[in-house]
Amino acid sequence: MSAVFDLDRIGGRHALDALLDEVLAAGEDALAAFRGGAASRAQTKPDRSPVTEADQAVEHRLRAFLSARFPTAGFLGEESGAGGDGPSALRFVVDPIDGTRAFLRGLATWSVLVGLEADGEPVLGVAYFPASGDLYWGARGHGAYGNGRPLHVSKVATLDASLICHGALQQFTAAGIADVLPRLADGTFTQRGFSDFDGYRHLLEGRADAMIDPAVMPWDTIAAAVLVREAGGRFTSMGGESTIHGGSALASNGLVHDALLALIRG
Repeated sequence: MSAVFDLDRIGGRHALDALLDEVLAAGEDALAAFRGGAASRAQTKPDRSPVTEADQAVEHRLRAFLSARFPTAGFLGEESGAGGDGPSALRFVVDPIDGTRAFLRGLATWSVLVGLEADGEPVLGVAYFPASGDLYWGARGHGAYGNGRPLHVSKVATLDASLICHGALQQFTAAGIADVLPRLADGTFTQRGFSDFDGYRHLLEGRADAMIDPAVMPWDTIAAAVLVREAGGRFTSMGGESTIHGGSALASNGLVHDALLALIRG
């Protein structure tokens, strides 16, 4: 098992609480932007994904806060890319609005995600759902919490009894793995499409037993990797590598992980 992350590396619990407060405030900014019509002014990025002024404003706010509070740490954000003064043992990774498509349609499943890598490993994760007021955070060796309650994954041990969450179907088709879908349908108890961090939230709450994400970036999954592991689950790429940099993700309660990897491989 990986060593416990020493919170003193970021200034202790006081610094963590300040970070949580800033994520909450940034989320409220995003919610206000939605109510102010930000969704109607969305633009399209070169990769054809949507972006709004809320994405940009939240990332700008969080980047400014992290730069001031943790000046020696690096930074990686979905909207503004990498930053910092060269290689650093610590790097914050931010997805200002995870689930911009949900944000555009007024669904409550979008979130603000912040993670921290220490020496290349995910050690801290925060996810805040402004529309529902739900806050999740976890740190390596310190547990995972949802609205102040300890989080624990389910104890379902077989695929024929498992509820599997998955991202958008077009992720499967774009990745050339649409053949995985009928195998999931035939080999598991039931399946539900809960894209973005929302799928991991169901896993963390014990309502689901796994989440499959065929096409992701580190800012999509760093918070999930920390939280799932701290809640007693397992997080890998769909190829089975223990990384957030594999381009895909499979998170589970751990008990069904190997069976799901085998099902995915066919």
